[in-house]
Amino acid sequence: MWWPPVTRSKHTDPRRVRAARRVRAPYAPRGQGDRRRTRRLAGTLKVAGLLPSAWSAPRELLEAPLPRVYVRRPRAGYSHPASKAEVIALLRFFGAPYTYGLRAVELVPGPSGSLAGRQPLGRLRVPGTVRLYDQPPSPWRLPGRLAQAEQARLCRAGAVVEEWADGTLTVVSWPAKTLRDFVLFDVLMHEIGHHLIQQYKGKRPARVVRTRDHEALADEFARRCRLLYCRAAGTGE
Repeated sequence: MWWPPVTRSKHTDPRRVRAARRVRAPYAPRGQGDRRRTRRLAGTLKVAGLLPSAWSAPRELLEAPLPRVYVRRPRAGYSHPASKAEVIALLRFFGAPYTYGLRAVELVPGPSGSLAGRQPLGRLRVPGTVRLYDQPPSPWRLPGRLAQAEQARLCRAGAVVEEWADGTLTVVSWPAKTLRDFVLFDVLMHEIGHHLIQQYKGKRPARVVRTRDHEALADEFARRCRLLYCRAAGTGE
């Protein structure tokens, strides 16, 4: 028995294809850019004896637009560890599959009344806005002991964590550009991981997995992003 060939629906496009198409034209009809229509027109021109030179030209590769990146002046004595240019460069490196549905990245002052090192580093505001908060200069002097998981996270990012005064004070030092990289990957890409879990499930406001699993998935996403970037830059993990 003969079965007709099965064509891929636009609903089942791979994520990298669907994301790039929708980032470039988020409000375009679903049939726009369908190359089957182009081939039908080219066939008609060929039957009519016209050369389909316009249809055989190579397709122009357009760079997908990036989400907006906004910067607000940090608080006195604080700074943004990653600059606007560095955020844009990272977003451009990963491209449309990672920025699909992301509206903006905001570099803003931290919440008022928060202690140095005890404030949120970043936050996802649904739908599609990531906030990165300003940070105090290195070293951070934090009261008490850090949780073991938090210590391990900072050490993996390159920080030096020391306990002083019998554990009543923790000092976190950030050599070279480790704080910048921590903000770019463990904060920005972590929050983008949260965003993409929701975006590709089609349930933007509603949490699609348990909070613990959401965090684990975002952590793994950020780790893989850092590894991918370092390999491309030839710097190892």
